[in-house]
Amino acid sequence: MIRRVIRRLAAQPEEVPLSSVSDLGEPPGTGPKPGGHGDHWGCVVRASDQGDLLRFISDVIREAERPEMFQAAGTGMAVHSAGERLRARVLVENERLVSAYPEAVGGALWPVTVTEVVTWANGIEGQIKGACHGAEVAFFDTRFYANRRKYRMGETYSFRMSAFAYVLGRAADTEVDTDMGAKVSLRGAHAFMPASLDNDTADVDDYWFQSPLEDEVSTAQLAGRLLRVYPVILALPEDFPMALSIYAAQHAVAPDAANLQPGEDLEGFLWLQGYVE
Repeated sequence: MIRRVIRRLAAQPEEVPLSSVSDLGEPPGTGPKPGGHGDHWGCVVRASDQGDLLRFISDVIREAERPEMFQAAGTGMAVHSAGERLRARVLVENERLVSAYPEAVGGALWPVTVTEVVTWANGIEGQIKGACHGAEVAFFDTRFYANRRKYRMGETYSFRMSAFAYVLGRAADTEVDTDMGAKVSLRGAHAFMPASLDNDTADVDDYWFQSPLEDEVSTAQLAGRLLRVYPVILALPEDFPMALSIYAAQHAVAPDAANLQPGEDLEGFLWLQGYVE
């Protein structure tokens, strides 16, 4: 049965708009939160490359060797592309394509105490809200389909954390006002804040950040695109380093960030994701 489903689904993506990859096969009716995460492919490919992306997703389904089965409202199946650092994750339920999204593999471990689980309408995608050493965080759970029933409020889990950049560039030498009326430079700071504070369209897993580059920039590939990998420490709550690799496609990187060196500050707008192994 699995091979029959894969063969039938492999032909579907080319018929679907890029913006709808997250919504395919979504169950009728209203759920806790509408939509999905297929729209995050903009972090990897340009909209003009829609055809290439849909062919890539089709190939991921066609070449799937060992689908991961799970139970949701019906029979679910997860497959992923090959890749040591980056993969495409494709979710199928009741023989219908539900979502496909970019997924980072590995990443630094953060101990996150779960305070809320946000389930999306399709029932197999979701976000985690919690605290890492007291710092509030919210992120997309790339393995929510498999782990959604395991979480307990108030419990702490070790999540592998990564991020994709919407926009990334060299940080300006910015000063902010303190409560005492003094100005403090953000140079060398490890700072982040929810993008929703000043952007009504941002979701809970979207953040603005400014951090020094911790090490040399490396590269990784996904969907035939080369992405740069920027290692940073997002914050230091209770002196715990919230280390993070930020993956940025060429179209997301500002020209002034092309030659960033370790110790120099970068800033940007990112999509935070994580998973429990």
